[in-house]
Amino acid sequence: MKSKSQFLFFTAFVFGAYCCSPKGDGSVSEVIVNGDKVYVFSLNDLKSDTTILPLSSLVEDCALVQLESNEDAYVNPWFTTVTDKYIGVRQRSNKPYMLFDRSGKFLCKVGSIGGGPGEYTISLYDDIIDEKNELVYLASMNSDKILVYNTSGQFLKDIVAPHRLQKPKMFLSNDVLTIVHMPFSNDRAVAIQFDVNTGEVLKELASPPHLIVQSFDGELFNTRNAPGIFDFLHTGSDTLYYFDVKNNKILPAFMMTFDSSEKPYKQYYQLNKDMLLTFVFGKGLVAIDLKNKTSSWINVVNDYYGNMPAPTYIVQLRDGYWVHNIQTEQLIEDIENRLAKRDCTESDKQILNKTLSTLEEGVNNVVFIGKLKSEVKTKLW
Repeated sequence: MKSKSQFLFFTAFVFGAYCCSPKGDGSVSEVIVNGDKVYVFSLNDLKSDTTILPLSSLVEDCALVQLESNEDAYVNPWFTTVTDKYIGVRQRSNKPYMLFDRSGKFLCKVGSIGGGPGEYTISLYDDIIDEKNELVYLASMNSDKILVYNTSGQFLKDIVAPHRLQKPKMFLSNDVLTIVHMPFSNDRAVAIQFDVNTGEVLKELASPPHLIVQSFDGELFNTRNAPGIFDFLHTGSDTLYYFDVKNNKILPAFMMTFDSSEKPYKQYYQLNKDMLLTFVFGKGLVAIDLKNKTSSWINVVNDYYGNMPAPTYIVQLRDGYWVHNIQTEQLIEDIENRLAKRDCTESDKQILNKTLSTLEEGVNNVVFIGKLKSEVKTKLW
């Protein structure tokens, strides 16, 4: 049986017919919704086998970066944002945003905890590093302001919204900053677009009833992995959405169906334009190949570093990169565990031991960084 929110999706949006392609394994189909293509993944039609997927099939390269160790630079990471020039660390426990260069050199703290200008009083919920203009945008979990700094950590200005933004997610394109958040019933907009130069509100989108929340219990997730696509998942809905910046519209893009009276908790996230991942809590990770209309349970291993397990959840996959920010002591333990496995080959051992020799306990975190491939060129399973 379909969940209530799935039923609402179909009754509210689907006016066309299924366009089922004969391609694929039968687990992925398409629906035309008001002229737009929506992919539908059937959990029931997913094969039970698990594919061991090498990280090299998803990323172009993989580097290990040691973050600088000094009294001011130690991090307690929550989300890590990577660009060509920078590594930004959004921390847990109301700690400030930390900015490093791609070699791991500590550059500055961006903003601080407090109630004054350029300070945030509650945990940060999203960040964008605009390296073209040397700017950093920070969004608090609950505020009417987006804070703007330069990459030296200096506060420049606020971009002020017409009402408070609950758990906002950001997208930057052509000097337009778009915010999508979790609106309450008295919030007039679910999405707001700003001119980043003047702070002027350019467009607003009224909150649709199925996205209005009553509490802070839910979450918004996004990746910004596929160029030009502002993807977001509202955990109160069964649908992954794209925000059409040009036309100021929310478009359904992907959903999962299942035959169960109990709705599984899941996260959808975009890997690139051809692939989505669905993490089904309590069951595992599913990769959905939209190009070939196939799907599989997957376990990803880091074949660049001795085939250690490679975490591939939404915290690791953002802004076009696979990023794994880990304590040095934990990485040492992970390497030692991998070395003890029976399937650890001599080649794996050589790579792992070489990596182990570069690590030192008591220093700052290390960060694995791999640039995501922009498309799926061959079938992966």
